[in-house]
Amino acid sequence: MSTPKRSRRTPQKKATEGKNWLLGPAPDDAFGAAADLPPKHGPEAPHLTIDERFEYLVTNPDLYAVAQQALPAPRDGQAGRPLTFPPYIFFVFLCAISVFGSARGTAACLARPLWWEPVRRAVREFIGSDAADALPDRGPTRSQWNYFFQNHLKKAVGDVRDASRDAWIQQAIAQGMMTGKSRGSWIYPEREQVIHGDATVASPPSDHTEETTVNTETGEIRQHRVDPDASYTTEGGGRKVYGNKFLSVAVRIANTPHSRVILALESVRHKSRKRDPLREDEGTATVRLVKYIMSKVDNLRAFTYDTALRGVHRAPLIAAGLVVYTPHHSGNEPQPLLKYDGGDGLCSHVLYAAAGRVCERLIAVDGETLYTPLPVQELECRKGTQTRFYQRIEIPCPRGNHHTRIRVDETNEDREIDPSTKRRRFNRTEHLRQIAPGTPAGKRLKGFRQDSESQHSRFDQAYHLERVPAYGAVGALLIYLGYAWVNNSIARAVGGSKT
Repeated sequence: MSTPKRSRRTPQKKATEGKNWLLGPAPDDAFGAAADLPPKHGPEAPHLTIDERFEYLVTNPDLYAVAQQALPAPRDGQAGRPLTFPPYIFFVFLCAISVFGSARGTAACLARPLWWEPVRRAVREFIGSDAADALPDRGPTRSQWNYFFQNHLKKAVGDVRDASRDAWIQQAIAQGMMTGKSRGSWIYPEREQVIHGDATVASPPSDHTEETTVNTETGEIRQHRVDPDASYTTEGGGRKVYGNKFLSVAVRIANTPHSRVILALESVRHKSRKRDPLREDEGTATVRLVKYIMSKVDNLRAFTYDTALRGVHRAPLIAAGLVVYTPHHSGNEPQPLLKYDGGDGLCSHVLYAAAGRVCERLIAVDGETLYTPLPVQELECRKGTQTRFYQRIEIPCPRGNHHTRIRVDETNEDREIDPSTKRRRFNRTEHLRQIAPGTPAGKRLKGFRQDSESQHSRFDQAYHLERVPAYGAVGALLIYLGYAWVNNSIARAVGGSKT
């Protein structure tokens, strides 16, 4: 086998300009056959009433443990308004906003014994009778909540986020996800061996971008409250949305309603690096969170995301021992891989990476370039200091079929700088997928990612007019953390576990 000389890179043609090459039909191989039936839909999730959601939230012991860890009580003599309630009560308040839709609604409900007494009973059970007896006869007012939110909770957002993430990972493990009990293959991992992620733009309470506007007809000057961190972001399909961007990673059990556990949340940069230097971009934050989750579990097989994850992001996750599935970018042009010699000097096959998989380049009688996908017999994983993945390929040949292995992770040669282009020689993880897109195995993993869309949709619907009831990226992240606690408390109570 020899590697053909690579020519100087030219700008890729846009998808709208069309292709000057053809892709042959996908073969029936280890990734599935065209005749394979799609997976059956799981059972419909039963509806949960507001009182059920609130009950599952306040009876989650992890909620109080994390609140006491991340929000210690103020010290005696500390400056500021004395707190009428311990910090963990305000943490319950934060989470309950995603049940009742707003801070105003939460304060009104917790003022009634119908909703406040379950909180007191939970405090008595998980913290102690003295703590429960010391609580007032009604919950915090909206004014008390706003003071704690602005002066204490926002300052502790990092501790709350990290402590919540660790508790959620342990919850998922306790429910049988990402553990050694699962026995799925690399191509067809079990559902609870696959984590899915996505980013969403949460709408702030106001769409105003200017603090002051002037009516050109009447001269009226109006003042508006503007979210200091929100900006316009272009989502898939070219749709522009206004708000703050958040990243989430989650996992669930197959065919089990309400089993989704949100593992991690993060606020990510959606402006230029110069305007927002404190937050990571989406891809960098995704890699960091996934690698952290991998360090805490013992049987994670795959991660699925959308096209925002490029080859530079997939490479470190693959090297860490993960199958990373994302759809293939249609604008990627075929790239030469190697020239395979049959060994007897009578045949040779030029192999390319096209449409995310290994193909043989052929020239049709009409001069068209045809890339024929080659059958994959197996996806092999070899553990070591750095995990390596291979596709065992079959090359059809009139003189007898050939077999070879193709690396589908980043190699040392790929990382070398080409003197002519001053770039890396080959972005392998951008042009080759461990599991080929469009195949039954690929479609199955792609379907797992749709759970993130459902999660974000439910998050939006939890609030009036689908607007997060907090200004700023920090405030909105805290609201999302509260929503995740509600979601995970439901999963803990009724989501079941893998047996």
